[in-house]
Amino acid sequence: MKKVYTLKEIVGFAMANSSFYGELYKNIDPENFQLKDLPVIEQEKFWMANNISENSLLTGAISDGIVLKSGGTTGHPKFSIFTKTEWENFTQIFGMGLDQSNLSPGDRVVNLFYSGELYASFIFIMKSLEHARTKVVHFPVAGKCPPEQLIRIIQDFNVNVLAGVPTFFMNFVAALKKKDVNLNIEKILYGGEELYRDQRERLIDCFPGVKISSIGYASVDGGHLGYVDKSCGPGEHCVFSDSSIMELVDENTGESITELNVPGRLIFTNLARKLMPIIRYPVGDKAQWVSTEVVNGELRGTRFLLGGRSEEGARIGPVTMNRDDFLDVLSLYERRKYISNFQLIIEHYDGKDELTWRIAVFDRYIQQVNADLTDIMEIFYGQRKMFKEAMEEGFIHPIKIEIVLHNDLVQNRRTGKLRSVIDRRE
Repeated sequence: MKKVYTLKEIVGFAMANSSFYGELYKNIDPENFQLKDLPVIEQEKFWMANNISENSLLTGAISDGIVLKSGGTTGHPKFSIFTKTEWENFTQIFGMGLDQSNLSPGDRVVNLFYSGELYASFIFIMKSLEHARTKVVHFPVAGKCPPEQLIRIIQDFNVNVLAGVPTFFMNFVAALKKKDVNLNIEKILYGGEELYRDQRERLIDCFPGVKISSIGYASVDGGHLGYVDKSCGPGEHCVFSDSSIMELVDENTGESITELNVPGRLIFTNLARKLMPIIRYPVGDKAQWVSTEVVNGELRGTRFLLGGRSEEGARIGPVTMNRDDFLDVLSLYERRKYISNFQLIIEHYDGKDELTWRIAVFDRYIQQVNADLTDIMEIFYGQRKMFKEAMEEGFIHPIKIEIVLHNDLVQNRRTGKLRSVIDRRE
């Protein structure tokens, strides 16, 4: 039986047991507040508080449960922690969401998500499938499986459903074309990253008649963000309204968005976690409401359409990076005092994502920093090993680093504010 708390219970518990939230909510009356009274979390401060050695975020000791990796550089890894009960809640809730999807009794599902090194996706999908009421057969293969072995498993066991990340599918499709092999795949469930139009077309070309949909929307830091039912269009997800609160806020003003088809930042509150409270936490994605309803006297969104990354960070293929990850890389560069700011540009072509890191330098130092471009690249790949591995496996393009002047960085036309992330994918 899943355990869900009220917003008042979550906030009161966090204030009383987490010094981070106690300070953040010092002006909040725990007996008399509204959701909008609570400040939106600043991700950088949140992760600084969630330190391994001196943690001021957690509400108690880590005495049971599971510890999972949530990005971060080699020197400053980020971890998400669930008690045993919270982990069961998480996967049970998501499993209930899977019951609303295109899964059918008797489906044979190959789990091609990634495992090991504290990554969550493989074991998370495994547990969620176990909690789903829909009776399916699970094949826990994982994303490192060579194409030849995966083909044999699919053929031997008449597998009809693939579940994994789009970049893996692209490489698998390329391998099938080379080997001239046809497989009877009826459904593809993707997660972990967006599926773009060119990728969808390649999958349909390889598996005629295949049904393609998201497996659901979740993050290891936030939790259960959304599920897919049979009426959802591409990129659409429904809110887990009974166990979470999902908001949309304007990127510039921070004002709540309740109108349909107006883009904003996704802000998430998890009502099923107490050890590591997630209250008005920026998910890192942009979206717009597709439908709304009145919940407890307030107008809230119930279904949203994802639309790229927000200012909190960038997801390039299967790799998620936050702004402080790039700051950590620059902290190891000896001429970092010459750098004024930076900007991330994400594009998509040839079935893969590409990240361009534009580093702005004070005018008189641009030649010196340009001369260090190779050094900066080596620091980046040394710190971001998952990015390098994804690049070497053909999931994403190599990073491009450009040294520019500060005025070359793109600003918001209306506010003049620097745009930290520019997502040009369609």
